[in-house]
Amino acid sequence: MISLLNKNNKLNEDRNSLNISYIRNVNIIFGNYPYPDIIHNLILDIKNNLNNEMKNYTNVKGGMTKWCHFINNPKFIYFMDFLKNKYQITHPDIFKKNIKEAWGNEIKKGDSLAYHTHPSLHGVLYLTKGCDLILPELNLKISPEPGDYYIFPPEILHGFDVYKKDYNRYSLVFNIVE
Repeated sequence: MISLLNKNNKLNEDRNSLNISYIRNVNIIFGNYPYPDIIHNLILDIKNNLNNEMKNYTNVKGGMTKWCHFINNPKFIYFMDFLKNKYQITHPDIFKKNIKEAWGNEIKKGDSLAYHTHPSLHGVLYLTKGCDLILPELNLKISPEPGDYYIFPPEILHGFDVYKKDYNRYSLVFNIVE
């Protein structure tokens, strides 16, 4: 679910995307991936393939798989095919591009995500409920549920402070490039 940080602003949205106008137009693609069995298997894959060298190595102050762990994973490819089919009319150009990286994150109590941007399209598939993702320049807070996905344009500042829940949060993240 997407909600505003500043409740004085108005939120206009349709079913599959959100268009915010300020200094530039920002289109965020979002929806829900309705396959809990695949989501469960992706969580297990992340748990079994966390890479100790990646822990706290990046903006993710928590557990990570290797950067390209999911690139050739059939379950990830199935998810990308789902997106291509769903958005072939409304956003056809996005899914003609290459997936440069696709990795898994495990966020535990005390972990965080340093605020950062990406130079390319950036997507997240949330595999569990978890902490809110904050997009300060857009005045947005994203409160993910299992299966929720979001695709952001380049250079959108995002992150979250220290995670305080007692359960782990899992997500699959990917970068899309020309």
